[in-house]
Amino acid sequence: MSRAQHILAVIVGLITGVLLMESYGAMVDAARAGGRAIPELWPLGTEALALAMEVSVLEAKRLGHRAVLRLSWLLLIASVALSTLLQVAVAPPTLVGYLTAGATPVWLLGSFAVLSLLYRTPAPATDLAADTEVQQATSGEPSKRERARQAYAALIAAGQPVTGARLAEAADISASYGRALLADFQADPTLAAQPNGQRPDAAVGKP
Repeated sequence: MSRAQHILAVIVGLITGVLLMESYGAMVDAARAGGRAIPELWPLGTEALALAMEVSVLEAKRLGHRAVLRLSWLLLIASVALSTLLQVAVAPPTLVGYLTAGATPVWLLGSFAVLSLLYRTPAPATDLAADTEVQQATSGEPSKRERARQAYAALIAAGQPVTGARLAEAADISASYGRALLADFQADPTLAAQPNGQRPDAAVGKP
């Protein structure tokens, strides 16, 4: 992430923490009013579930798991709706009380979503190029980009589907770097697969 993204992540992280504490306290009050046996643990069934399902939605989208995505959305909406209703129920009986109570879980979810997306943003192309140059200048081993290129070519030659996660695993690089390099390789016509599964450079010079 860039410096600006780091600063924004810190600010959003602080906001998320404040909202989480506020929401947690309100949910404990709601649990006490509802006669729950251990009210301090009740927020784990709503606030923590909502945050976990937010991460699950993002991960399911990235991996293309539709069933997991649908279930994650269902649980996410249910947990946020339940949290909102309970916090409104124990809020002071005023318009401001209802509005602030209802907004807290929604803002918490939104701030956490922004924080999650910030950490999942691929590195800029300039950062990728700089990383490659540093690797090549300081080590005799292949750079991360070169390892990824070789892994990509091998997967294409084997006729196997290539995803950012699979490329990252094969080249031993981060998932975000794998996704960024995959997009770069797919845009390079010299790395496209031939009908027989061979790389173009392997087919050069053959009749």
